[in-house]
Amino acid sequence: MDKIMDVTGGQGGNAFLILGEEKTALVDCGMAYCASNLISNIKKILKKKTLNVILISHSHYDHIGAIPCLKKEWPNSKVLGAEYAKRILNRSNALKTIRSLSTQAAKLFDAEDLKEYDDAMMKVDHVICDGDILDLGDLYIQVIETPGHTKCSLSFLVNNEILFASESTGCMSKSGKIYPAFITSSAAALDSIHICQKINPRVIFSPHFGLLKASGASDYWRNCILAVKETKEFVLRLSEQGYTEKQILVQYEKMFRDDHSRLEQPMNAFILNAQSMIKTVLREKCV
Repeated sequence: MDKIMDVTGGQGGNAFLILGEEKTALVDCGMAYCASNLISNIKKILKKKTLNVILISHSHYDHIGAIPCLKKEWPNSKVLGAEYAKRILNRSNALKTIRSLSTQAAKLFDAEDLKEYDDAMMKVDHVICDGDILDLGDLYIQVIETPGHTKCSLSFLVNNEILFASESTGCMSKSGKIYPAFITSSAAALDSIHICQKINPRVIFSPHFGLLKASGASDYWRNCILAVKETKEFVLRLSEQGYTEKQILVQYEKMFRDDHSRLEQPMNAFILNAQSMIKTVLREKCV
């Protein structure tokens, strides 16, 4: 654990630096407004070393926003992500959405105006797939495909015992409550949770939370599964009572969002995610 450092640059998106003897890797990089602090944190740890690899768990703005700034600082670093993430970041409308949400986040967290960046630098350099191994020297990182939040969601297993779980498995608030995030498929999300549960890692890093205490890890996967099921049941129950998707969204926000999550996620981003989950539940019901 002494070779994994939290270098998060600000609220809303975590970043962890993994120090191998031969190479270094960054797991996610947070939002664009965090870039300056993130780079400063990384430099303090790397000293004379360089940043070799940027691993992205998926293509959402709060996990990849700082990529252009990182690439400017370390031009030889390589961004590694799923094939679908590579395709997403080749779309002009996706890049426009990323920029818009990044600007909103900067305002939410009272950050200075975003530094201008080149959309062309927001890209995946190399595609990685399930089972791929990244060798850092004394450490190795296994890629695990865990879709459900997005089609490009990846988890990363370090030395077969430390797991950086993707958002498909859910997100834990500082209050301890776990929120589901199955934007594309609740069934795929449940499968992804079961995959992670079967690995039974000694250490778990929960997305948007960080390192779990050992006392909370034992029930973590069970609570992730429960969060998915509770949301599905809630949406289906209201739908059967005649609620529209907009009305379900209002009730979902009241029921499932706490003060911590309001501070950590911009309202527009929450609405986009929640709307997608509601649509997913109702779509899967009809299949």
